Amino acid sequence: MKKSVKKAAGSLLALSLVLGLAACSGGKEKPSAQASESSGENGSNNDASKEPVTLTFWSAIMGQNSPSGIQEDPVAKQIEKELGIKIDMETKPSDEKLAALLATNDLKDIMVIDKKFVPQIKDMVLDLEPLIEKYGPDIKKNVPEEVLKADRKLADGTQKFISGLIMEEAATPEPLWAGVSLRWDYYKELGYPPINTTDDYLNVVAEMLKKHPVNEDGKKYYGFSTWYDWGYNYNTHIWGPYRQGGTNQYGGSANVMQMDVTTFETANIYTKEDSGFWEDVQFWNKANRMGLLDPDSFTQKYDQATQKYNSGQVLASYIAWMIGGSNAYLQSKNIYDKGWFSPIPMPSKGYNYFNKKYGQNNQVFAISKKAKHPERAMELINWLYSVHGAMTVSNGIEGIDWVMEDGKYKYTETHEKNKLDPDAINKYGYNKFLNNLGLNKDGMIPGTKDPVDISLGREYRKAEYQKPENALTKEVLDYYKAELPSDILPPGQSYNRSDAFDLAGFIPASEPDDIKLIADKINNYLNQAIPKIILTKDDASFAAGKAKMIQDLKDMGEEKVFAYWDEAVKAGVAEWKATKGK
Repeated sequence: MKKSVKKAAGSLLALSLVLGLAACSGGKEKPSAQASESSGENGSNNDASKEPVTLTFWSAIMGQNSPSGIQEDPVAKQIEKELGIKIDMETKPSDEKLAALLATNDLKDIMVIDKKFVPQIKDMVLDLEPLIEKYGPDIKKNVPEEVLKADRKLADGTQKFISGLIMEEAATPEPLWAGVSLRWDYYKELGYPPINTTDDYLNVVAEMLKKHPVNEDGKKYYGFSTWYDWGYNYNTHIWGPYRQGGTNQYGGSANVMQMDVTTFETANIYTKEDSGFWEDVQFWNKANRMGLLDPDSFTQKYDQATQKYNSGQVLASYIAWMIGGSNAYLQSKNIYDKGWFSPIPMPSKGYNYFNKKYGQNNQVFAISKKAKHPERAMELINWLYSVHGAMTVSNGIEGIDWVMEDGKYKYTETHEKNKLDPDAINKYGYNKFLNNLGLNKDGMIPGTKDPVDISLGREYRKAEYQKPENALTKEVLDYYKAELPSDILPPGQSYNRSDAFDLAGFIPASEPDDIKLIADKINNYLNQAIPKIILTKDDASFAAGKAKMIQDLKDMGEEKVFAYWDEAVKAGVAEWKATKGK
């Protein structure tokens, strides 16, 4: 599910915060990103004689507000220069819009979708194997056969899909994008009260709101502000399950299962009364009863919630990337020693810090059967899997935004100035297309110890936190006696790598029609029921609402959906263990 979002908008502090929540080469002389590509000295299959084309592109969810249509930022222009391809991108995808495309078989040339839609789309897309063979040298080089094999299972042995955001080795510990985020200078003002539970978190935000009912511009503060156009699960399947419950989620479109990442023990996320799902629902209910939840949270869209963060009107968020715009708001006023930080460490036996293998974010590429230029579509997809393409998306244009000097990648003064612009993502293209990458920007360049995203280098990050514009982060690091934000861990915690991320190729990506029919009913029901229970006014009403929801879900067949996925996941775990000799 992890949609990969990306994530901070517009300032170095914002970027560094998220990357903090998110070395030298292995003894070889480093070629430039372009020259290292198998696809030609310009890092592409470009032939100047090729006719320019425009390709339509269905984007993965994007973490910033970028206009749909022909993309005109410098990175998009670089793609046009190298490949002769203009990108006409839908930057605001939704399940509803996708359903309309599927109903009319009117797909975009290139589709980047969640695997849950594979059963509906697989007969509408091409077999990519012949195209990869001819136009995909970087895919063949950089995507492990283990991943391609798993992707073939999605379409009965045919290579109709390719997993995105691939990395074999993470450049840093995974960004903790679900965690305790809040305004640090107000937290300091309170005397750094311990945050050991979600109740502690709510109480701290409540105290902040009492002391600071309005922001620097006199606008009303909210404790939290969320959105609902992405569906209920962005409010109920992230905070508790992923970061407190120590679990991954499975179970098709309804995500009916949570699985312990250490023991592989499974549980029904909806009928288990202390599941991560119910922890999340209760968290929001308490926040609302304490007057901390923006009353627009169940009616506003993501863009509207983002605007409130970007205008400095929200004190806290459990999703770390939201605070980037809040810091940009203060920096626009030349305020660098105040602002938001994440994650504040919250000790918990199940609170997991880990690294992934291969990305495994459930995102896949496909090409429509109706694409007029499928070979050009594959050239663009291949570019997104190339080192050159991934570095361009992550860092900007080589020679303008970054260079290689003395065997090391480094940013130019142009890049360092541009990235401080609050709208750097849209103006300069930095990380704009990161959720549509083939190679994950958070990984190492294949075969090296250099990160795709230059800013992820440890020495680079350490130097950044010494700059005046990062005064707040430096203060936080000094408080925790850490060199980098990623070093800030609760006592007794360390970074681990969960074997659960290897399971993706062994667990079905879709469900039978009879199971999906029930799952769709569950999703529709929960989208209506969750706001109602979060808005209950007392413990008795919440308990009654919870009991009714659990019974309603059972009555509509939720336990049948869980039984299917419980068997499928356990079979996948057994197959994985047999393959690995465990």
